[in-house]
Amino acid sequence: MNDQLTLADSRGPADFDRTHRLIINYTYELPFFSKSTAFLHTALGGWFISGITTFQSGAPFTVLDSAAASAYGLLGTGTPTTSDLILGVDPMTHGSAESRLNGYVNINALAPAPVIGVDGSTGFGSLGRNTFRGPFQQNWDFSAGKWFAFTERQRLRITADFFNIFNHPNFANPAFLDIESPSNFGQITSSVGTPRLIQFSAKYSF
Repeated sequence: MNDQLTLADSRGPADFDRTHRLIINYTYELPFFSKSTAFLHTALGGWFISGITTFQSGAPFTVLDSAAASAYGLLGTGTPTTSDLILGVDPMTHGSAESRLNGYVNINALAPAPVIGVDGSTGFGSLGRNTFRGPFQQNWDFSAGKWFAFTERQRLRITADFFNIFNHPNFANPAFLDIESPSNFGQITSSVGTPRLIQFSAKYSF
C-alpha cells in the first residue's frame, strides 16, 4: 500500500482482523416434569435448548485514491494507493448501520493525494492501510428439542434449529471506496451471512 520503499506506510490491521470477538455457547436441559409420572414425563418432559451467539467487530478496510501516485507512473496500473485525511473532520458517519448504507464514510474528511509535480502529478496519500472498520456484526443460532426415551437404550431426539433466529442483517464493508467516485463512495450494497433458516431433524439412538 502506498510507497513500497517505506514499509511503515503499509502497516495496519490484517484484512481478517476482528479486534473484539465474543462467542457464547450454551446448552440447558429444562427441568420441567423431569420427576413426574411416566406419562407426564414422556409427554411434557425431556426438553432442552441450546445455542451459539456471536458478537464481533467489523472487518477493516482501506479508502483509496485511484488517481494518486501519478508522479511515479502508477496511475491506472491497479496499484492501490490511499487518499489524504483532512484533520479536524470526523471521517465516520454516525447512527445505525441501516441509516448509513448510502454513506458509511464521510467523504468530506478525505482529500486527493498531494500534487508534487509541475505537471499536476501527485504523490502518495498519507492515509494508513485498513484505517477504518465495517459495521459491527452479531448472530444468534438457537435450537430447541425433546428426548423421547422408549427403553434404557432406545431414544428419539427431535430438534428444531434456527440459524440467525432474529433474522438480524449483518452488513458487509462499503463496496465503493475510491474517492474519485464521489457519487457512490462509502455505499454498502451487500450483507454477509444468511437470512433466518429453520431446519427440523430427528435422531434415533439404540
